[in-house]
Amino acid sequence: MLDPKYEIHFAPLQGLTDVSFRRQHARLFGGVDFYYTPFFRIERGLFRKRDLRDLADEQLPNVVPQILPGSADEVKKLCEPALAKGIRRVDVNIGCPFPPVMAHGRGATLINNPNKLDDVLRGVEAMADDVEFSLKMRLGYDSVSQWGDVIDMINGVRLRHVTMHARIAKQQYGGVCDMEAFAEFYGRCAHPVIYNGDLLAEADVMSVISRFPELKGVMIGRGLLADLSLARRLRGLEPVDSAAALRELHDCIVADAQARMTEPRQVAEHMKPYWDYFCHDRETFRRELKAIKKSNTADKYVAAAAALLGRMG
Repeated sequence: MLDPKYEIHFAPLQGLTDVSFRRQHARLFGGVDFYYTPFFRIERGLFRKRDLRDLADEQLPNVVPQILPGSADEVKKLCEPALAKGIRRVDVNIGCPFPPVMAHGRGATLINNPNKLDDVLRGVEAMADDVEFSLKMRLGYDSVSQWGDVIDMINGVRLRHVTMHARIAKQQYGGVCDMEAFAEFYGRCAHPVIYNGDLLAEADVMSVISRFPELKGVMIGRGLLADLSLARRLRGLEPVDSAAALRELHDCIVADAQARMTEPRQVAEHMKPYWDYFCHDRETFRRELKAIKKSNTADKYVAAAAALLGRMG
């Protein structure tokens, strides 16, 4: 069981861990200390409507909006929806590895651009003292040593913690995490550190905590989406009927999608990516997964998913 002093943070996965998912996961599975929203960003000078809707519908007290700024002015603007909602904790993402994001000078490119990162961090410092910030980053853009070029700058900013994903941006989510480079960062970071990267099972979490006992906690993304009870087990909470809880979570997400999406195909396309995580035995359920993949209306998707969920128990 994980010592209660270590926090468990649920990393955002774009298109998957939206407000509906977060609400149902907290209700049915629990064990998570903080849920992060998929990041807010500015597109053509405006917020994306789905980002605003996602936060406007939020009811959890432990949600942390994640923002993707490219300047001090964007830090201020991107915080506005959270502040209007009464939220006073914001996570600044300078680790996003997706090429379209980096092409616009945001995300992990900031680690390789100290002047631009300095501008973003000045935006953090300029915010009111009652707004608490954290930082999400990677070891570097194309080298595991690039964090060293900006660590003094980061150490000088008021931050609740720094979450380090122990990869470089060019790896995206492939390859292996560099634990030696992470150890160097861990030793030099003046802020509390959250570890992120390849935490897929209880043993992975306990191994990282054992090696780095002064961590503030861990951030888990894909591991928690694939194993919805992972945080619950780490906390030593009473087990839940995972199959029944998965069915309820799934059906609630579908119902929410049907309520807000006008085109039947949208519901099916929204739900299909979840099965990359929800179903682990792709050979046994090959026929049902094929039916889900082929579904092109909400009704066809619901029928196909019900057949798979029924077989899963």
